[in-house]
Amino acid sequence: MTASTHKLLSAALLALVACAESEESPRALPEGAAHAPLSVYVVNEPLRSFARRIGAGQVEVSFPVPPGIDPAHWSPGAETLADYQDAELILLNGAGYASWVARASLPRAAVVDTSAAARDDLIEIREGVTHQHGPDGEHRHLGTAFTTWLDPQLATLQARAVAAAFQAARPESADAFRANLASLESELSSLDARLAQATRGLEGAPVLFSHPVYQYFERRYGLNGHSLDWEPDAHPDEAAWAALDAVLARHPARLILWEAEPLGETRRVLETRGVRSVVFAPGGGQDPEGEGWFALMADNAARLEEALLAPPGSQR
Repeated sequence: MTASTHKLLSAALLALVACAESEESPRALPEGAAHAPLSVYVVNEPLRSFARRIGAGQVEVSFPVPPGIDPAHWSPGAETLADYQDAELILLNGAGYASWVARASLPRAAVVDTSAAARDDLIEIREGVTHQHGPDGEHRHLGTAFTTWLDPQLATLQARAVAAAFQAARPESADAFRANLASLESELSSLDARLAQATRGLEGAPVLFSHPVYQYFERRYGLNGHSLDWEPDAHPDEAAWAALDAVLARHPARLILWEAEPLGETRRVLETRGVRSVVFAPGGGQDPEGEGWFALMADNAARLEEALLAPPGSQR
């Protein structure tokens, strides 16, 4: 079976299952469900981390996107889509994240758009080039920037939306959810302060981003950034290096943030141009180590702090 045929069949299965359930019809919960763990499906790792922390021991959180796959461009198969449809709550990131959602029929009463309260603060993208993330297919970063959680203030709004949904679904546990939310908000506030302190060392200096996914991070901390369309597992060709040289002529950056560890050769060539590489993973995908989004962001902050304190010529 060719790749194109496989994609067509997958799309057809998705459409068939999506038509099977109406958005308007509320679902009756089985007897005793109010005392069972709340069944929650999410679309990215930040929401899984928020849901687990807020619902500690009282929710069953599922995030079926396989490790190594970008959830933003993944689509569920028919069985997995049915699992989403059967969940009591479906936590969406909003801002156009997880494009499959727009093609699927999800029960409206179960869906929570966690970034709805931040709608006026979402960033619109008007330019972009077509490129591909490994097996995820070609796409363009147009429309709305969706990595909202890279601004801890927006992430806090998302966490509050999660807690509110949990309280509505299990009002008898509302006090526990509120207490867990307060703890989570405190940790997000500490993360925000740490990142603000780390980026203060840049003092408006030009910065490069390997990919156009750092818009909320850039805005929150007042960075002077320019986004490339480079993949960490592919060495740029001569044309890409020439384009970078043109960018550096007008935007003389000395730091580039990567979504994942770049190839050693790419690091070395960047270093010859005076550009230091730092991994700052957005963390939308499943964490194979199971540490969760907060641990990943702490690692991001540590790498950024170390890079800004390290003497020129060193690499991390």
